[in-house]
Amino acid sequence: MESYDAILERMNNTFSELAGFHADDASDLGIRLKVLAGEIYSLLHGAEWLKNQMFPQTAQQEYLEMHAAQRGISRKDAVPSAGMLTFGRSVPLPYEVPIPKGTVCAASGESCFRFVTEEDAVLAAGERIVQVAAAAQEGGRVSNAAAGTITFLLTPPAGIETVTNPQAFSGGADAETDEELRKRLLKSYEVVPNGTNAEFYRSYVVQYDGIQSASVLPRADGIGTVTVYAAGKGAAPPKDLLVQIQAELNRLREINVAVTVQAAELVAVPLSLYIEPAQGCTFSAATEQVLQEIQRYFDLLSVGESVILVHLGKRILDTGMVRNYRFDGGLTKDKKMDISQLAVADPVYVQLMGSVV
Repeated sequence: MESYDAILERMNNTFSELAGFHADDASDLGIRLKVLAGEIYSLLHGAEWLKNQMFPQTAQQEYLEMHAAQRGISRKDAVPSAGMLTFGRSVPLPYEVPIPKGTVCAASGESCFRFVTEEDAVLAAGERIVQVAAAAQEGGRVSNAAAGTITFLLTPPAGIETVTNPQAFSGGADAETDEELRKRLLKSYEVVPNGTNAEFYRSYVVQYDGIQSASVLPRADGIGTVTVYAAGKGAAPPKDLLVQIQAELNRLREINVAVTVQAAELVAVPLSLYIEPAQGCTFSAATEQVLQEIQRYFDLLSVGESVILVHLGKRILDTGMVRNYRFDGGLTKDKKMDISQLAVADPVYVQLMGSVV
C-alpha cells in the first residue's frame, strides 16, 4: 500500500506541474494538501483492511468467524478444567453433613483460581472425607491445577473443615485463536465430508470444545472399522468427552461400521536451541518470546502432523527479537509422527548462542 509520504509527494508534484509553482509547506495550499493526503491514506488503509477481511486466509476476529460460519464452523470457547475435590474433617460427626452443589473453593498461590462443585454431596455420618466432582469457574489453560493445590474453602459448608484435590485438575484449554480457527477453516475446503469418508469423522470430532485436532484411520481393525484419534491443545482430551463423542458417532455412523474414538498418544519432542538476541533486545526478553512461539507452533500441530524445524525456525525469526539461532542437532531433529500421535515440546532448552561450544 502507498505510504502517506508517497501520496503527499505525488500530490505536490502534480500540483507543481499544473500550477507552475510549488506549494509552500506553511502555506494554506500546503496545509490543505497535507490534510487531503492524510484522508486519502486513511481511505487506502481502510480499503486494504477491508480486502483482508474478504478472504479466510487473511480475515480476523468476527470477520473470520463469519467465513467459518459459512462452512458450519464456529470458534471454540475456553474449556474449564475438571477433577475431584475431597472435603473432610479431622473428627467424624454422628450425623450427615450436606455439601451443596456450587460450593466454591480456590487454589493456593498467586492464581487463586476458583473451583465449583458440580453436584450435591453428603459427608456420611461417621466418615471423615467425601469426594465431589468439580470444575473451574472459568475456562482456559490457566485453570489446570496440580494435585494438592486447591486448599481454600471460600463458601465452606457447615461442618466441613478441609478441602484438597488428590489428583490434578486437567482438561482446561484456551479459547480458539484466529490462527487455530483459520487452520481448521482452511482444512474444511480441502476435502468435503460426505457422511462416509474420513473427513466426515474428523470434522465432526474437532467441532467439540476441548478437541484441537483429530486423525482418522479407516480399516483400523479390518473392513468396516474406523478409529478416530483425538487430542486437545497439546494434551489428551478428557475421558468423559471421548465417551460422549463415541456415543454420538455410534448414532451417526454408517451401517455395519464400528467406530472407535481414542486419545492420541502424546510424543515428547525435546528442543534445544541457541539464540542471538536482536540488537537492543535482552536475552531474557528474547527467550520469553521464543518460548511463546514454540508453544504456539506445537499448539497448532494436528494429530499425525510432523515436527519440521525449519517451520519453527521461521516463526522464531519472525518475532523480530532474534537475530540468529541454531538447533542443537544432537538432541533436536525433525520428528515424523504416526497417524495416532501428537507431538508436544518437552523438554525445551534455550541458551545464549556462543555460551556453549
